[in-house]
Amino acid sequence: MKKIILSLSAMLLLLSGCFNLNEKTEQEKAQEGTTPVQDYVGQGFSFVDGDKSEELVKRDEEKIKQEAINYVKNTYKTDVKVNNVVPARNAAVVMVECEEPIQFHTSVIVGKVINKDGEWLARSDEGEVEKAIVGGLYAKAYEAEFQHLDAFAEKIAKENDLLGMREEAIDKTASEGYTSNHYFISIFASDYPSVYKAYLENQYISVEELKILFAKDDSTSKKMSIPMEFYSEKDKLPKQEVADYLAKKIQQEEGIPSGIYAVTVYKNFIVNRVGLPDGENIDVEEIIK
Repeated sequence: MKKIILSLSAMLLLLSGCFNLNEKTEQEKAQEGTTPVQDYVGQGFSFVDGDKSEELVKRDEEKIKQEAINYVKNTYKTDVKVNNVVPARNAAVVMVECEEPIQFHTSVIVGKVINKDGEWLARSDEGEVEKAIVGGLYAKAYEAEFQHLDAFAEKIAKENDLLGMREEAIDKTASEGYTSNHYFISIFASDYPSVYKAYLENQYISVEELKILFAKDDSTSKKMSIPMEFYSEKDKLPKQEVADYLAKKIQQEEGIPSGIYAVTVYKNFIVNRVGLPDGENIDVEEIIK
């Protein structure tokens, strides 16, 4: 589980690039800074060489948005809305959200067509949208259990002086799929071929059928990972005992979704340019439910 989170952090740090040290703009200053999690709403979130395409992306922003929406609709038969358009190297990364018939966040890369001014072409990283769809379907299949998990996460956070990511930050920066303030679903869509195929055939597949298909593809839910993330109210890392206590509470809690959980607690700040904590944490992995 830690490898998944660290890999994501490393990828985003690589994409974030370097900064111009001369006459920094407000955006550049935001990119270099950190923000308390309770105040972070996506400011400074950026990708490598985004400054070089910023003017062009701004000019064609509506075209880029529509290209991303059309791509998801035509490729995955799913309607999404655009939450953020972030300039990148010869492209824009479009953060999109599906609200119905399932819920998830993901991203689409809309690249500039070479030698064709004003033309853009959308694509996505392999498996990214697919895993978001499957995660959204799992949340739909077990809606009551996820509602219970939401309430439980808020309860243990409050009891231990911990915070979660704001909704605005999730909308602007998240692309992991089904994402809440304190957790997200981490899976590979290739582990759930029956579920994914059924969705492409019928976007309004019933809860009953989804449960049957999830059981078929993963009868023990051991391929379903649910990392839970919390932030200290203070800019200080709590002792390991806090993570151990949270893990114990998760293990004891009844009525939450089946899967392999992990709990991670960070200091109270987000690195603006990547929309993630710096990685220093206390954690417990492999909590089987």
